[in-house]
Amino acid sequence: MKKLSGYPNWFFWLIILAITMTGLTGLFMLPWVMEFKLQWDVDFGLSGDLRLPAVVMHVLLGWLMLILLGALWHSHIRAGWRKKLNHKSGLVMSLSLLALALTGVGLYYLSSESAQLAASLLHTFLGLLLCGGFGWHYWHGRQIRQQSLTRQRIL
Repeated sequence: MKKLSGYPNWFFWLIILAITMTGLTGLFMLPWVMEFKLQWDVDFGLSGDLRLPAVVMHVLLGWLMLILLGALWHSHIRAGWRKKLNHKSGLVMSLSLLALALTGVGLYYLSSESAQLAASLLHTFLGLLLCGGFGWHYWHGRQIRQQSLTRQRIL
């Protein structure tokens, strides 16, 4: 059975890998945010040599996530909206990802310190929301699929 109708099986695993790696690289940068944005003393986190590669990887993976969102729009998202199945969590994830893109750009281009702090905290919150939203979406989607298979067996 396919994980996503209309897509090759590897596509699902690409999404899983992209969300996992983007989330991990974001979590690796969290101590950096705590230290430089919130002015907290932290004794853990990435060394200075690993910060730039983590940021670069996070940004590239973020762009991959946007590309995957576009690819999902073609069949998966449109079909979900038509059927009214699992569309609330899908909407949370789609809007979270778009807002992450905007706040991510804000992290680079906002000039005031307070605006950068707000963008950073919002970006962190939205990233956690996206990861949680994906778990919710996946779990609820499996329930919908199992109910559909049960109904097909009965008929």
